[in-house]
Amino acid sequence: MSNRTDLVELEAFLAIVRAGGFRRAATIRGVSASALSHSMRSLEQRLGVRLLHRTSRSVHLTAAGEMLVRELEPRFRGIEEAIEGLNEFRGHLVGRVRITALRDAARLLLAPKLPAFLAAFPEIEVEIAVDDKFVDMVAEGFDAGIRYGGTVPEGMIASRLSDSLEWVIVGSPGYLKDHGYPKHPEDLSIHKCIRIRLGTDRIYEWEFEHQEKRLTIDVPGTIILDDSELSIRMAEAGVGLFYCLKARVEAQLSRGSLVAVLPEWISPGPGFHAYYSSHRQVPSALRAFLDHLRG
Repeated sequence: MSNRTDLVELEAFLAIVRAGGFRRAATIRGVSASALSHSMRSLEQRLGVRLLHRTSRSVHLTAAGEMLVRELEPRFRGIEEAIEGLNEFRGHLVGRVRITALRDAARLLLAPKLPAFLAAFPEIEVEIAVDDKFVDMVAEGFDAGIRYGGTVPEGMIASRLSDSLEWVIVGSPGYLKDHGYPKHPEDLSIHKCIRIRLGTDRIYEWEFEHQEKRLTIDVPGTIILDDSELSIRMAEAGVGLFYCLKARVEAQLSRGSLVAVLPEWISPGPGFHAYYSSHRQVPSALRAFLDHLRG
């Protein structure tokens, strides 16, 4: 096998294996799943062996497919690294950066800094998927993810992008007039709270710290949301108290539509962190992107 079609189909085969299926691989590559399926049938016919077991819901390697992956992975990784190395000779960076990021990170970190990066590196293509849900970054074809420090998945390299983040509990003046101000985190048991569903699908238990005391409260509430913007609007409407990044409600606090409560119990938390696979060299375009976010 030596023609260009063979190499393209072998690379497509690796993409399917890395993504864990045709649909994900097709999305990452910007082609249709049927086109990838056709390429795999063509490759298997020319090789004379089956590489993948396909079902309606999953794809698994055959023994021949496993052997081929072992042989191809280091070779294709070497090709990728060689091409990446050409950036040293161009005098300017080219490439593609694909990021998965929290909504809060997109608003507070990416939105202010992304325009300057695009202006400084016009030949780097940037794709950002904004989603609070945890995703399999490698399988979905992302180069890096951005989350709060302390929530980076195991096995990944974490890199700080921002200073510590300040959190706050807020409520509307009307709500606080009707229900009173909590004096201690345990007072929240008699309040209405806007509960938070994390990207892991777990309901967040509000965390408190004062001097050497630490508390975790499973707050009560009849509404559960997974979007900060909607939660802030509900808090302004008097639905209940909400726990969020102070930076997300600076405007509301300034104009008085929200009021902070229990400020002495809220401690700064870890800043935004990037994370990426420890099994690959960091591409120059990604390194430049993360350096820019830190600046």
